[in-house]
Parts: sequence; structure tokens; C-alpha cells
Amino acid sequence: MTIQEYQARKTERIAIAVSHYVVTTQADKLDWRAATGDESCTRSVLEQAAECVACNRMVAGMLGGGEEPQEPVKITDADSAKAELLRSAAEVAAVIRAMPDEAMNQTFRTTSLTMTGEVLMDMPYRNMTYHGGQINFIQLLLGDKEFHTVPAAFK
Repeated sequence: MTIQEYQARKTERIAIAVSHYVVTTQADKLDWRAATGDESCTRSVLEQAAECVACNRMVAGMLGGGEEPQEPVKITDADSAKAELLRSAAEVAAVIRAMPDEAMNQTFRTTSLTMTGEVLMDMPYRNMTYHGGQINFIQLLLGDKEFHTVPAAFK
């Protein structure tokens, strides 16, 4: 197994897990925020899913030699969040699988950062892992005591 294949699989698996967390959140709580107002930096479950999709698309565009997408991602329900998470993860995983080894040391520039291909290809996984944990925490804050296992993510 190549490093690229390993990273692509991790990316697809975490998207399965995060999408599961989204669909197991109470439908009427998907837009819930811990705080509101202009000074608040909290994000809802749907906003976090949209951030994951945007990150996946950004990295796919950069590693694939294209441009960073400029359109904001708007997700309005759990089913579309799941579909977009899985689709965007598949897109970035395909680009990661196609990366030549030389791209690991290549420098890529985002709007605010410069990083190597090795670091950039890990970004979608790290981002979805982070947001998956936040979604789990929101579920706990809202009184959900169930441990939402994701058997499909372990295959």
C-alpha cells in the first residue's frame, strides 16, 4: 500500500464517520449553536459539515493543480450533509491517490499558508477528525448519551 492510498482511505473513512455523526444528531438541533451574536465563533453541526466539504474541495483543487473553490458551501439538512461529505471526500481521495511521490515535497500555497503536499494531503483527514469530535460534543451538550459507533468506517 502506498502512502497516498493509505491517506485516501483514512480520508474516506473519516467522512463516513462524520456523516454518521451528522445524521444521528437530532434534526431540530442541526442548526443549534452554543452562543449567538456577532461576537460568537460557535458553529452549528451543519456549518461544521459545510466547513469539512469546503476543505475537502479546496485540497482537491490545490493538489489536482486547479484553483481553490471560491463558492461558499451551504448545507441545509443532514441528508445533503452526508451526501456532500462523502462526495467531497471521494473527490479529494481520488486526487490523493493520483499524487506522484514528488508532490509530497512540492510546495503549495493557500490564501494564507504555504505547506508541502505531504502536509496538505493530510488536511482533510485532520479537519474532519476535529469537526467530528465537535459534533460529538454538541450531541452531548444537547443531552444525547448514545455512543454513535460507525461500523462502516472500520472496513
